[in-house]
Amino acid sequence: MKKLLIVRSVSMQQLDNNLKAIINTFPDYEYHMLTHEHSVKLVEKYDVIKKIIVYPYKQSFSIKRPVPELKNEIYDVVIIPVSNLTGAGFFNVFQFSLSLKSKRRVICNLISDLWDITSGQIRWMRMKHIMMSIVSMTGSIIAGLLVVLFLPFMLKRLEKKGE
Repeated sequence: MKKLLIVRSVSMQQLDNNLKAIINTFPDYEYHMLTHEHSVKLVEKYDVIKKIIVYPYKQSFSIKRPVPELKNEIYDVVIIPVSNLTGAGFFNVFQFSLSLKSKRRVICNLISDLWDITSGQIRWMRMKHIMMSIVSMTGSIIAGLLVVLFLPFMLKRLEKKGE
């Protein structure tokens, strides 16, 4: 049987709605869910979830903290629910999904739209983030240098005008 893993990254209320769409889109799968310890009891209410895997860390999902229990698991689909329309703000979960062996990754948004995201797209997000950080840092350095270079001259001009 095909296996599907849901990485619980949204509220249980949203998951109630998302789960219907996930089951409709992927009807013949065995459903597993990865969640933090504090949500296990809430996840147990879903009869359709055959296996609950506890994320063994208190922190947010991170590619630097893979789940040892999933090291040898291969999933046909990994679902990443997001609590908005675009997935903005969930980069850490997307990146974490790269630590999971999966044939396919799918985002499920607030209104239960589902679309694929590739490992290449996730890596490209990372590259864009790094590039924007470099551009921001460069801009800050240039602005700082301009202030340091021209501020004394501007202050002297103001001082002369005040005399």
